[in-house]
Amino acid sequence: MSAIGLLAKENEDREHLATMLGELGHRVEGAARLEEALETARERRPRAFLLVDGPACDAETMTRELLRAFPLLPVVVALKTRDARRAVELMRAGAAEVVAPPWTPEDLKACVAKGLRFQGTSISISGAAPLSRSPVWFALAAAVFLAAGLGVASKRRVDEAARAAAARVDQWQLPVRHPAGLAFDGKAVWLVEWFTQSFYALDTGDPSIKIVRHLTAETPVAAAFTGEAVWTVSADGGVTRRMRDERLTPLARYPRAAPSSAGLAFDGLYLWTLDARAKVLRKHLVDRELSVLAVYKWRGTKPAGIVFDGKTLWTLDAGDRRLLRHSLERPEDPIDSLPLPEYAAGDRVPSGLAWDGTRFWTVAASRDERSPATLIRHAEEPPR
Repeated sequence: MSAIGLLAKENEDREHLATMLGELGHRVEGAARLEEALETARERRPRAFLLVDGPACDAETMTRELLRAFPLLPVVVALKTRDARRAVELMRAGAAEVVAPPWTPEDLKACVAKGLRFQGTSISISGAAPLSRSPVWFALAAAVFLAAGLGVASKRRVDEAARAAAARVDQWQLPVRHPAGLAFDGKAVWLVEWFTQSFYALDTGDPSIKIVRHLTAETPVAAAFTGEAVWTVSADGGVTRRMRDERLTPLARYPRAAPSSAGLAFDGLYLWTLDARAKVLRKHLVDRELSVLAVYKWRGTKPAGIVFDGKTLWTLDAGDRRLLRHSLERPEDPIDSLPLPEYAAGDRVPSGLAWDGTRFWTVAASRDERSPATLIRHAEEPPR
């Protein structure tokens, strides 16, 4: 008898599949939500997980999340409607097998059995036979070591030059006074300015304004770019998903999804928002409601921005003038911090954060309201 996890939003589906799995001799650990499924996987250690795909439960997202937490856990998906293209998408997402409707004990048994046969790949290394070592071999070895030494010395010089360039801090004054946030689209840094209700695209080589986009129907305070869309947050907490076109055409709106927003970031799977008033991080599922999967306490003084660097989250603490680094698994406990000495004088207040793949950018408003805002490209992040 094997323990099988079962994630189904609808109680009827859960009971129906649990009955069939029980008749097949499996012990079923049911769950209605992703959080419950993850907890079940941690505590009960099922040998496989069965998910139900449908309008109320995106199995593609659930599969990725389960596999990210448990890479060797076989995931079987039960479709509510026959759809070959959807089945292919789920297999690409990591599903071990897909069960098409109508669900029968025979089909379920075959698919679950295939999933249970899933094994991680192991690699064994065997030693090679020793080579006979002649004088020619020693001469070749000496030449190789000499070349390697020269290569190491050359690489060190290149690395030192790169570190010196990365350690340079660049600053520019901007023709605006009320910056609210920053975002990076892969080529340019975008400045969000709430007073003029505008977005300004700034070239990373010469941060002069290249493009201006106005959002006259709302007051933007933060933005984040994904592969196919740009997400914006307004002062009233509304989130909008937009096309990456000249007009930033709205595709979907989520009223009050990010109250008191100090920024948002996308980690490739989930959208993260930072609430400046409640001082919490929210993890959102990118679905029709931008559902909140989890809420984490933010342990800083004054939140002002958030970015994803490809592995971890970073938040900007304007009060302590530093960056906080957070793991995706336990974001409530910062794992590192990076001071921002550029703000030591206290004459500027940072209000936005971006990451261009190599270096951090921040934007700050002057405490003197008559002075312009400042854009700063910081030194490279600390070694990992």
